[in-house]
Amino acid sequence: MIEHLPLYGKHVLVTRGGEKGKKLAGEIINLGGVSYVTPLIDFQENDDSKAQTYVEKLHEYEWIIFTSQNGVDYFFNELKKLKAICKFDSLTNRIAAVGSKTKEAIEKYNIEVEFFPKQFSATDFIAEFIKEKEVAGPVLLPKGNLASKTIAKGLEEKRIHVDEWIVYQTFLPPESIEKLVTIVNENELDYAMFTSPSSFHHFMNIVKDYSLQNKIQKIEFVTIGDVTKKAVEEYGYKVVASPAIYTIDCMLESLCKLQIAKEERK
Repeated sequence: MIEHLPLYGKHVLVTRGGEKGKKLAGEIINLGGVSYVTPLIDFQENDDSKAQTYVEKLHEYEWIIFTSQNGVDYFFNELKKLKAICKFDSLTNRIAAVGSKTKEAIEKYNIEVEFFPKQFSATDFIAEFIKEKEVAGPVLLPKGNLASKTIAKGLEEKRIHVDEWIVYQTFLPPESIEKLVTIVNENELDYAMFTSPSSFHHFMNIVKDYSLQNKIQKIEFVTIGDVTKKAVEEYGYKVVASPAIYTIDCMLESLCKLQIAKEERK
């Protein structure tokens, strides 16, 4: 019976867009919940004036470190656009990845990931990377415009040269503003799910601009990653579920476990 599904009757805000957002929303419905998809971040190619320079000296980088799936895909799109190499798997650089999904994205280009940390945060990455690898540098770090500088700063503190190539831009889709305001005003949301600090910052900007503070008091927040969790907490809100493994599937699983535990306590 549908009443026995873990998210039965729960209203959940999904702030991730694209196919991943649609997939998550569908899974919430299958678990008995009501989902509201409102993408609070989107991505586009960044026109970096230094792109040609990075490409021309690509062979000089000892390591290329990827911190997100977007970083991977936009990086290889840039190489293709600038006709930097004929085959992606001909790269001679050593490759590192933060997160299992980032690693999978790299491997889709038939490229081996040499270093993959046991923990997924940028801080843990630096600690493990420096400990396990003798890094001389230089290092190339393809990333988004709002990505953390933790890895770059950590390497620079060890006197390792780092070039941060901004390969994509993160922005708030304008059409999502009115949609979010309507959803918050007209529905009693139980949970809101966030996959990045940027999406939560955008959420709070809208809340502030439209005076929705009272409307979100009962919403419980679910996140991926320490950085996203910290962003929520810095606004004074509590994160009720955040998985150890930074994937959307694990985030949904952690929400289900939370809701099941709540029902058992009744």
